Amino acid sequence: MAILLTMFSVTYPTQLMALPEDLAKESAALSKMLSDGYAKFYPEQSQMVEISGYPSLGFKSGVAVLMSMGGWAGGNTNNQYVAVYGINADLKLGKAPNQYRLISFKRVGGKGDRLFTTLSYENQALVLSGFGYGENDGLCCPSLPINLTLTIGDRGDLKESLNSTTQ
Repeated sequence: MAILLTMFSVTYPTQLMALPEDLAKESAALSKMLSDGYAKFYPEQSQMVEISGYPSLGFKSGVAVLMSMGGWAGGNTNNQYVAVYGINADLKLGKAPNQYRLISFKRVGGKGDRLFTTLSYENQALVLSGFGYGENDGLCCPSLPINLTLTIGDRGDLKESLNSTTQ
């Protein structure tokens, strides 16, 4: 119940969106590369936010996806990743075959580690909100509210910023 109350009490400066079909396909392709052969991508548990462009990385606009994968080694474990995609611009030479181009990705959570429930984009940074595990928490139920800020580096790498907090 505490998780639901926290999820609905947070204000979102950016509109959360379900994954469009072509972005879900791109995320599924990334998940196949990350999978151990058993783990599956859960598009219904994923979400995206639009992000501004990074000219140094060659894109004018983009999206970030909080994606979930589960079933590692055939078990009930899961991991969460953030993937950043640039949106390909139409060039004078023609339209790009894919709308999205993978810029970077990072494992950010999972069972027994931390669980993120929301993704937003504020002040040129990705902000993940969710829960970490307390001393007495079972694997099902992390209870400590946490916020993690990821910045996109000059080379596209995702860095946890120093102001990440655990409450």
